[in-house]
Amino acid sequence: MRRRRSLSPGNSRQPRQYDSIVYCIFRPTYHSSGRLKAAAEVRRYALQCDRVLNMRVIYLFLIIILTLLIVSCTSTSMKIYRAAGKPTICDGKNEGLGHIVVLPETAWRNDQKEPAKRASMALEEIKNAFQGFPCGSLSVPGGIKNFSSWSSKLESELLKQFSIEGVDTIILLRFEELTPYIYFTFSLPILWAGSNEADFRIRMLSVKTGDVLTDMRVRRTTGGPFNIRPAEWSRDELKAALHDIIGKGKTE
Repeated sequence: MRRRRSLSPGNSRQPRQYDSIVYCIFRPTYHSSGRLKAAAEVRRYALQCDRVLNMRVIYLFLIIILTLLIVSCTSTSMKIYRAAGKPTICDGKNEGLGHIVVLPETAWRNDQKEPAKRASMALEEIKNAFQGFPCGSLSVPGGIKNFSSWSSKLESELLKQFSIEGVDTIILLRFEELTPYIYFTFSLPILWAGSNEADFRIRMLSVKTGDVLTDMRVRRTTGGPFNIRPAEWSRDELKAALHDIIGKGKTE
């Protein structure tokens, strides 16, 4: 006669492993009511594991979708408002600029944050962009000067001053924006958009004749919906814009 094994707690079976999508381990406690109660508890724990995993999958899916939306909505625009000259300083034909001096200045708005830091950032990018200038020489008596209020002087005074020093071409660079922006809509759902911007003016003069060789405003912006962009990224906008107007090609 076969002897039946007791299912008392002192003689419980070895732990059984139940796999849902996630690995779940359940150690049922067998009571006098038998296996039906244990099976129901196993099923309940398995369903809980399924729900947790499903929520994680949905969360991960939403993160991926949001990331794709941010990347796909980011765009770059560069606008040039030209009063005189060509869109690029060095277009392969203008090679007779001689010794060049670059005169940077700022015209920040009144509430501009960290103006000194932005001016330092701009000066670094000017030096990088004009390194190996393809249609003139920045060697002495030319070069890149420090920031100053160059526009406070009459152009005739500047022409006379640098003519005496032996400079052939003056390039005035005036920076007006080098900053990030963020915009909110306070309707439901709350949406936002962010961007980095470099906005400056460039005016190039022939010292010998006084002619205006170039006069234009350059505005380059990168951003879009759901973007939050740090101030440091504005450096890339200035770098690319300077390379484009010099004629070195795009750096994106």
